[in-house]
Amino acid sequence: MEHSYVIIDSNPETVYAIQLAMENFNNFICIGISSGEQEGLDMILERNPSLVFLNIELEHHNSGITGYYLMDALQKYMDVQPQFVALASSAQYAIEGIRHSVLDYIITPIDKNVLRRTLFRFRKSEFSAPADINDTLCLKSYGDYKFVNTNEVLFLKADNNTTDFVRVNGTTVSAFKTLKFFQESLPEHFIRVHNSYIVNSHYISRIHFGKSQCTMEHSDFAVPFSKSYKENVEAIRDNFYKRSLVIA
Repeated sequence: MEHSYVIIDSNPETVYAIQLAMENFNNFICIGISSGEQEGLDMILERNPSLVFLNIELEHHNSGITGYYLMDALQKYMDVQPQFVALASSAQYAIEGIRHSVLDYIITPIDKNVLRRTLFRFRKSEFSAPADINDTLCLKSYGDYKFVNTNEVLFLKADNNTTDFVRVNGTTVSAFKTLKFFQESLPEHFIRVHNSYIVNSHYISRIHFGKSQCTMEHSDFAVPFSKSYKENVEAIRDNFYKRSLVIA
């Protein structure tokens, strides 16, 4: 399982030390680095990392406000937050870190052995398992954040330069990205079957090659597939065929 992380710190030496240490853990992937807290907040909401390295002294040396406020702000937007590793030059804010349930509190400069123990603790954490494999998409548009659970999506439909996510409950969420963009971002069970459609193969209940249609569970709509994507549909059929009791 791969875990994504972001770093929010303006000190390039700390950022480099973290990245260098993380190279020894192949299943951790850096998906963003920010030197400012507001940019970091937007990055977390947009990319939904599993782990965040946060310098809690960033920009607040004389204000009396710590970077923990970023964690408080996230509670307004996210039901399940990423795990946080607090970074600071002293133990001054460690008690506050305990109150915010941070995974660890590391005093800089970074000691790679301390960081290694932190990552082992993360691996054992109950929060490290389900939230990192892109089960949730964050659709961002001009400060408006929409969160879509991919397990609840039946299919995607292209509409000019936007994409509609049709969900199990019958509702639709629109995103200002092309279908090709999501084709490269979604889990592998989302299959392109048409220039205008991507289906969640987990919800296909019938494939009719005569009509070139895929019938979806929880919906009366039959998703069309085209000749150029017929091989993808045949692969879906073969996968189901191998796991099914066939009655001819």
